[in-house]
Amino acid sequence: PADWARAPLDPAVRAVLVGFDEHFCYAKLCQALRYLQRGGPDCLLVGTNRDHRLPLEGGATIPGTGCLVKAVEMAAQREAFIIGKPSRYIFDCVASEFKIEPTRTIMVGDRLDTDILMGNDYGLTTLLTLTGVTTLEEVKGHQESDCSSRKSLVPDYYVDSIADLLPALED
Repeated sequence: PADWARAPLDPAVRAVLVGFDEHFCYAKLCQALRYLQRGGPDCLLVGTNRDHRLPLEGGATIPGTGCLVKAVEMAAQREAFIIGKPSRYIFDCVASEFKIEPTRTIMVGDRLDTDILMGNDYGLTTLLTLTGVTTLEEVKGHQESDCSSRKSLVPDYYVDSIADLLPALED
């Protein structure tokens, strides 16, 4: 561990980007912290997303990128700028590139806290697929809540699987 604190740092580095990394380790966490401390507020801390779990076949899950982002945030004692869903940044990038008209666009996704939240925040129709980490019971809990932030996680529609949409696309 003492070697990690003395390893040379690249003077050109001005940002730390945290994304999915199946080889994330303590040494990488230390290196990220050192860059952020050296650069201070001028060194950007960017995260790809805050997904807490990633679904696997058969209902299993593994920790998501949000766990790695949180580790770096905790070490650095600052919050990452998230560029993925549900951030305004990614919505604006996609909307400008593809000339999206929100009232004519549907956001399809399997997560309430990223896909559905982004769609609802930016005026899109939302469709939840129940093939990811979200259950219908979670949706019902948010729907029945009096809390406005929980209501923003409720999709307009849901399907069990994206395959359920194929017949509609054939027409």
